[in-house]
Amino acid sequence: MKHLSVIIALTIGIPFIANAEEIAKTSFYYDIQWGNLVIGHIDGSLERKDNSIKLKVKSESEGAISLLYNYKSDLFSSSYKQDDIWRANSYVVNSAIKSQKYYSKVLWNKKNNKPDYKIDPPLDLEKVHNVRQSTLKNVIDPITAMIKIIEKVNKNKPCDTTLNIFDGRRRYTLLSRELKKQYLINDRPRSYKGETAVCGIKFIPVGGHWIDSKWDPKNDKFSDIKVFFGTAANGSYL
Repeated sequence: MKHLSVIIALTIGIPFIANAEEIAKTSFYYDIQWGNLVIGHIDGSLERKDNSIKLKVKSESEGAISLLYNYKSDLFSSSYKQDDIWRANSYVVNSAIKSQKYYSKVLWNKKNNKPDYKIDPPLDLEKVHNVRQSTLKNVIDPITAMIKIIEKVNKNKPCDTTLNIFDGRRRYTLLSRELKKQYLINDRPRSYKGETAVCGIKFIPVGGHWIDSKWDPKNDKFSDIKVFFGTAANGSYL
């Protein structure tokens, strides 16, 4: 995970808006590029009503990359705001990588904020670490986590935070730190140009990660993975 730089829109496909109450529903479409080569696309919709956000995203590989790594995924997530805090409600992923299909469904109990989940196929504990029930306290899904970070940036606060994430298959801790503000010049058609807030991201695996992985998170730096939050016309960050 060295020196990866991404625009937040391509990371999760969320065109999140600070004054989102003004917008009921919006659709989006993004190309995913490696250099000048389009290797996939993301399209979906985001709906905001009262204090809730629903996100539907479809992503698929395309072009030459599909011959080596054919990928397709459907994602649905819903989050809600209670006591001025964004909370996870549901997170469902139905994907296929090459010929292998994966299904994950996580629902949070609003009374105790604990997740109930179903996955198919189950984790192969000969290859990955187990996700222990004791680690699933105060966890949220990846989309709710990104909403929390974007909200901090939109309030002109540092994106510094530590969040406990669970997506049904992986349990990890996400750490975010503000790095700088940077003006981007678009180096290709349809790429982003304008002011950005740059945040560094680190991950600490807790469960569901590969047993024989050579990755050592102790060696990671916040500058290894950068997330660029671009500004909208009204000055808020996306």
